[in-house]
Amino acid sequence: MTRGRALGAMLVGLCVACAGGCESDTSPSDIEVRGSWTGTWQFVTGGVTVTDTATATLTQNGVNAKGTWTAASGPTGDLSFTVGESISGTLTITETTITGQSCTATTTIAGTASSTALDFTALATPTGICQFATSNQFSFRR
Repeated sequence: MTRGRALGAMLVGLCVACAGGCESDTSPSDIEVRGSWTGTWQFVTGGVTVTDTATATLTQNGVNAKGTWTAASGPTGDLSFTVGESISGTLTITETTITGQSCTATTTIAGTASSTALDFTALATPTGICQFATSNQFSFRR
């Protein structure tokens, strides 16, 4: 048997074996995140852990998700990430300071996703008057 025929026979055998019930991992496109989410935004500021109620509304095109989020205390932002069991992407945080100035930070996120849960960390960098918490934990459910 030639090398080409042997390889072909192995591939046919593999296909027949998998037709009988090979398990596969969930591909990123199998996770549906579009829609409305509710949850929490938690961060530490001045040594105090703050937990705020937050909502997010997402759209999804294949493995790409994007949308907006809002915290009950006023901050808002945009969110975009690649959909999969592990997620990575970007998040913006926009809030108004006590003096009325608008502050915006854009940072990367990393976390996990399923069709019912989104959990991720955003590491913001404090700059100037915008003293954002450096570790922001988001947890959304539906």
